[in-house]
Amino acid sequence: MRSRLSPGLSLAVWTVPALLATLETVTFARQSGHPIAAWRAFVGEAPQWYAWALFTPLILRLVDRWPIDGFARLRNLSVHLVASLGGSAMIAIAQAITNVWVRPTTRPLVSSSLSWFLGELPATTVAYFAIVGVAHALRSRDRWRERERRAAELEAQLKEAQLAALRMQLQPHFLFNSLNAISALVRDHETDAATRALTLLGDLLRTTTSAASRHESTLGEEVDFIGRYLELERVRFGERLRVAIDVPPELTAARVPTLLLQPFVENALKHGVLRDREGNSIAIAARRVDGTLRVTVRDDGRGLGQIDPTTAGGVGIVNSRARLAHMYGDRARLTVIDAAPRGVEVDIQLPLSSYSPLSQ
Repeated sequence: MRSRLSPGLSLAVWTVPALLATLETVTFARQSGHPIAAWRAFVGEAPQWYAWALFTPLILRLVDRWPIDGFARLRNLSVHLVASLGGSAMIAIAQAITNVWVRPTTRPLVSSSLSWFLGELPATTVAYFAIVGVAHALRSRDRWRERERRAAELEAQLKEAQLAALRMQLQPHFLFNSLNAISALVRDHETDAATRALTLLGDLLRTTTSAASRHESTLGEEVDFIGRYLELERVRFGERLRVAIDVPPELTAARVPTLLLQPFVENALKHGVLRDREGNSIAIAARRVDGTLRVTVRDDGRGLGQIDPTTAGGVGIVNSRARLAHMYGDRARLTVIDAAPRGVEVDIQLPLSSYSPLSQ
């Protein structure tokens, strides 16, 4: 992350101490009975301050490359100590050369430079690390802005996912088919089954409308939601739709993106399964693999065929990939492949962490 400070602002900032030092020099010279012209005093004082204006962008880059935080704090601090001494030496030489003209002296340039270096070392060291502090403040500001930007993007993507899920639930054919299946149960006097189906439909609609309040939920909550959705679909398809969910209890508290499984199960139902008279199956499983959470959604339907696995599933999976990338970067992975002997398998790998309401 590049810390930035405009050249104009840097020049303006360092002009302030240059002017103050000039005023101090003029005042002391008059008090000692050896007045000096203001312009000459400015020429004598300005080099060290404008040298810092020149060095500031370089120091900001050094901080980007070697920040004084994290695990390499001591090593990076030594880099800055060396850079501070180098900057102090360059300023001392510039001061000595300038003062040969402003305040003529018979002292050798090397001796004068050493005198300036030792005399100004405390001040130059403070100035250097003041710039380092500003650089870290700029880095913190940039990180905060980046987090805000990413949070805004995640919020927008989450709302899109929630609205997409809600549209799926409210699609006329979905409601018609669900209500038609419930009506059939009522006609057959299967009151308990009809009541259960209505409850499931209400739960699904309630969950999708409330999902926008959180970026993450638990794997257990996601599995519960998908279980209700598939249970409602079984009202229509009966035993033709076979469902297997294998999630160990210790993984139910794992944090996952809200509505993680919905687009994959929807795609499996829409494109992969229920094409055979004898029916098809959907299997959802979760495992811990080397400190990561691996979730799979598998069906035994038609498979990908000639479909490009990078775009399989259309907008739903494309959006899911983008969402995972924004939330976890390269720590998350989503693959869609043909399953053996037939069907499609969606493999999702996420960083494994436990859910806490305080993280919301």
